[in-house]
Amino acid sequence: MRRGCIAVGEITCSKCGRTLRHPDRYLAIDEDTQTLRYCLDCALKLGYAYQKEEKGERVITFFSTD
Repeated sequence: MRRGCIAVGEITCSKCGRTLRHPDRYLAIDEDTQTLRYCLDCALKLGYAYQKEEKGERVITFFSTD
């Protein structure tokens, strides 16, 4: 399951190791027995985050447009 989250405290990106602090956005994905956490940059590179136009403004979303 994918969840778009806002860091409360310190979270570490599972891909690049960057420390995320409040109010950084990140993606949490449940994989089998562990939860992977990706910073916004890594989520975009891995194809888990998307840029789209909404109400005349470019926004980034973690949820697919399908």
